[in-house]
Amino acid sequence: MLRGLALLLTSFLLLALLSPLLHDADVAHYVPDFALIICLYVGLTTTLEKGIGLALVVGLLKDGFTMGQAVGLGMEISVLAVLASQRLARRLVLRGPFGAMFLAGMASLAASVVELVLSLLFVRNFTEGTSGPLVVLQAMVPQALVTAPFGAVIFWLLDRLDALTTRKNESVFL
Repeated sequence: MLRGLALLLTSFLLLALLSPLLHDADVAHYVPDFALIICLYVGLTTTLEKGIGLALVVGLLKDGFTMGQAVGLGMEISVLAVLASQRLARRLVLRGPFGAMFLAGMASLAASVVELVLSLLFVRNFTEGTSGPLVVLQAMVPQALVTAPFGAVIFWLLDRLDALTTRKNESVFL
């Protein structure tokens, strides 16, 4: 319970600090996806039920801080990230900063593809104006390159937070 609240508070603070900086700099398409990284960490370190619950709230926070995005899209991507990282946790051992960076970069690319597909299916005027498929495709690789280094930083931060809120011997980040 305490761990979940600490993760949600940290998620809120990271997203709240990032949001005003992006709109002032006018680089909202080329930003690290902190919510995605947090959901990957949650998927690697919690049970499926708790992970999905946390992902829904983190996705809702992301939807709240993101302007011009369909409400619910961040929640769907967050839940899919938790499900994918749960499956990956069973198949591979992720240790160290390079593994976290690789996972964050690849997940960012996959999240962009999912965002594109879901937007094409459910957002009525997605292909009109300046927020079309071309914008998502152009931002896909730069966003993954910016998100990847923050994977190691946020995994380390959340691992330290876990050390404060729970008793465990294993660490996702060494």
